[in-house]
Amino acid sequence: MNGGKGGDGGNGEDGKTIVLGLDLNKKNNPKEITDGILIGKAQKSDLQQDPFNEWYVSEYNAYKTNPEIINELKKHTKDIKIKLFMGTWCGDSQNQVPDFYKILEEIGFKEKNVTLITMKRDKTTPELFEKDLNITNVPTIIFYKNSTE
Repeated sequence: MNGGKGGDGGNGEDGKTIVLGLDLNKKNNPKEITDGILIGKAQKSDLQQDPFNEWYVSEYNAYKTNPEIINELKKHTKDIKIKLFMGTWCGDSQNQVPDFYKILEEIGFKEKNVTLITMKRDKTTPELFEKDLNITNVPTIIFYKNSTE
């Protein structure tokens, strides 16, 4: 017991910043939530938390993959890295990103090879992850093989 002082980090009273269930003080977790929008580098697991899980989980569960296509895609994943730009505010991202993650899971694609970047409505990030990539729509998925787009 901590005597109600918040020392367990559950409510942010210990000096940590907790926003919508995300610990913003974790290393390698440079995400920001502004007006309910997730901004910056994120993980799939961030989309599975409130408030984003409302659309993520339902779309993920509803999407049915084609086994023939999944088997063909499995043959083409070697040396692939992916940058996925999305907006948690965007209907297209809310529909397509859970489906994309379901495909990646079914083909056995390693999540460590996916960089998820969540963007503001103007399709920018404070860290300029989109610099020189000409991101005009979200979601935008960029595939790299041996560091070549």
